[in-house]
Amino acid sequence: MIDYFKQGITVFFEKKFDEAMRNFSLELSQNPLSKQARIGAILSDMAQHSEEQAIALFEYYLVTKDNGTENCEEMMEEIINAVENNLDTISNLLSDSSFEDKINAENGIRYEDFLTLIESRGSFKEAFEDIMFSTKVIISKKEDFVDFLAQLIDNGFVEISMNYLESAVSIFPNDEQLLTLIKKVQK
Repeated sequence: MIDYFKQGITVFFEKKFDEAMRNFSLELSQNPLSKQARIGAILSDMAQHSEEQAIALFEYYLVTKDNGTENCEEMMEEIINAVENNLDTISNLLSDSSFEDKINAENGIRYEDFLTLIESRGSFKEAFEDIMFSTKVIISKKEDFVDFLAQLIDNGFVEISMNYLESAVSIFPNDEQLLTLIKKVQK
C-alpha cells in the first residue's frame, strides 16, 4: 500500500502544495479517520495563501508528533482554527477602508494603527494575538517601542519581549527605560 501521507509531506516541503493536497486526500480516501492526513490537507490548503505560516505549523506538528505528544492532532486543529480565525478577523479589519491605507507593502501596520486595533478588540493581548502570525507592527519612535515592550510584558508575551529587549539593549546599552523593562521581566 502506498504511503500517501509520507509522499504528501515530501512534496509539501518542496512547496508543491497542490500535489501535497492530492496525496493527503488520497490518504484520507484510504483511511477516512486519519487525523494526520486531515491536518496535512488543511495545511496544504492554508499554504496557498499563507505559505510561511503553514510550513511553520507543519514543522511544529511533525516535531510534536515525533516527540510523542499526546493528542497532538487535536492541539494542531485548535492552533489551525485559531490562526484561521485571526486571519479572518484581520482580513475583516483590513477590508474596512479606514484600515486599507494603514498597511504598507511589507504587510505591516503602523503602531498608531495597532493602538486603534487594540481599542477595537478591547485588549492588547487579543489585538496582538490577531496579528502576531501575519502582520508586523511598524514602530518608528523609541517611546512607542518602549510602550510596545511594556505591553508585551504586561500581557504575558515575555519571551517575545526579551528577544526585542536583547536587541534594543545592544543598541542602547545604558537606556534607563529598557533596563527597567529587563528588570521587570526578570521578576
